[in-house]
Amino acid sequence: MMSCSKDAEEREEGRRLASRLLPNEEEHWIERAGARVRWLRLRAQERENAVGTIVLIHGAASNASRWEEFVEKTPLKKDWDIIRVDLRCHAASVCRTRATLEAWCADIEAILNDAGVCDAVHVGHSLGAHVAMYFAAAYPQRVRALVLLDPLVTQALSDRARAMRRRRPLLVLLEGAVRLANRLGIRRRLQRQDLRAMDEAARVKIQKGDRELEAFIAEYSSVRSDLKYMHAADLLRDMIEVGRPSPAPEKLAAPALVIASTGGTYTDAAAMAQWVGRMPKGEIRAVHCAHWPLTECPLEVSRVIEEWLGGGKLSPDKAA
Repeated sequence: MMSCSKDAEEREEGRRLASRLLPNEEEHWIERAGARVRWLRLRAQERENAVGTIVLIHGAASNASRWEEFVEKTPLKKDWDIIRVDLRCHAASVCRTRATLEAWCADIEAILNDAGVCDAVHVGHSLGAHVAMYFAAAYPQRVRALVLLDPLVTQALSDRARAMRRRRPLLVLLEGAVRLANRLGIRRRLQRQDLRAMDEAARVKIQKGDRELEAFIAEYSSVRSDLKYMHAADLLRDMIEVGRPSPAPEKLAAPALVIASTGGTYTDAAAMAQWVGRMPKGEIRAVHCAHWPLTECPLEVSRVIEEWLGGGKLSPDKAA
């Protein structure tokens, strides 16, 4: 059993690393399976006419602040409840166990139960898209629709991403060594990660292009940079889990929008289109970015999501 002092220490770390709340946003916590998971809920401005719930799932080495700008600016918040979450082992969601796709999916189901929501539109970026796909395969009745931002689907990976996946066995060994060091008391104090502020600074580089754009891609791909905000074992686990095979597109039965990247950093747009074509109800839109659409082209991404959700293609909400 964990000592009271250790439990209090982890709760303090969670509070210190928590991202800020937006106006009228509610903070909630669930405790399950060795983790205390933080999730935030912004209720629809016109509650009597609310049409459903959107769950926003961040990517690797990220947290709920990735979606702050989107939630603040999107007109979807007029008619939709919006939930964003720190996945276990990220930011405020302090975790004492190894995170997996299955654990993240079970956490999201618990959040839906806690929120009194039957089904939702699940929107995920990169690792978050992987989580959303696995969730849809495991809990299809809880998925009203999927929106996947540059998902790292196995059949559409770039050569660079395939090379990274081949290192997965080494990552597993490294994770084991780091977790052993953690058990011996070797553990760093993390910095709080404000992705909205990071994105605003990154856009200055993106607008300049050329070497500045290359510098942005290098920074946002940098493990060294990510280690400021995540414990090494947890970051390695992110990389391991996103390297797992993606579900077969034929098994993702819900209406789905895939927002593909044209930059080719981790995925190939043409191969992605072929993969989406195998989905029962899949559609694809391409945006000009490397891999971080919410950073590189947030207005375009928001418009695509808003138009798709507002297009009348979704069945009536089954939310409780």
